[in-house]
Amino acid sequence: MTDFVQLYWKRNRGWPWPEDSWGLTPMYGPDGWCDTCGVPKHSQSGSLVLQRRGMKVEGAWVPNWRLDVICVEQGLAVEAAARFDVQTREVDWHPTSAGAATQIIVPTVGPAWFDPEELREATIARHGVDGATCPRCGVWRWMPLTFGFLPPVRVTQSLGDVAIAGSPEWFGDGKRAFRQVLVRRGLAELIAAASPRDFTVQDVL
Repeated sequence: MTDFVQLYWKRNRGWPWPEDSWGLTPMYGPDGWCDTCGVPKHSQSGSLVLQRRGMKVEGAWVPNWRLDVICVEQGLAVEAAARFDVQTREVDWHPTSAGAATQIIVPTVGPAWFDPEELREATIARHGVDGATCPRCGVWRWMPLTFGFLPPVRVTQSLGDVAIAGSPEWFGDGKRAFRQVLVRRGLAELIAAASPRDFTVQDVL
């Protein structure tokens, strides 16, 4: 587990389109996400669409609202794919392109990352409640937490086979949802070095 770190984002850049779906409809289809809690119903099937306004394609960044999505400029995407086993998908733009950009796909890995009782204690300590089940899709979301407030990550063999991974647990409140993300140290350092204003590498253990 010491080979995996948090790629901590310092800021968000870029607005997903359309705004009324927080960018989820192009990524998952109009019926591929829950419009009550924002949790996708299946794996990503389409491209993230970002709005051109205010965007400069450089380095790497996490878009607004999509907290478990990492975008990189084309040259960085090529280097990451050459050095690490990552899947990528081209980013689309609305209404016109701001430049060649790529999304690094974050697969969901493992049956569980956190002990549920420890996670319950941590979320209650931070928020006063642990989470809630969506009344529409039935998905449980834990209240938002970041590493440092989360309990220790369970060591799973499946994490050893990937360069980047998203937790099976969902977090969030209202209509927004996200997974925790762990990144192999080498990939995280590559991204943070290319975009130090956007990311820093932090140990999780």
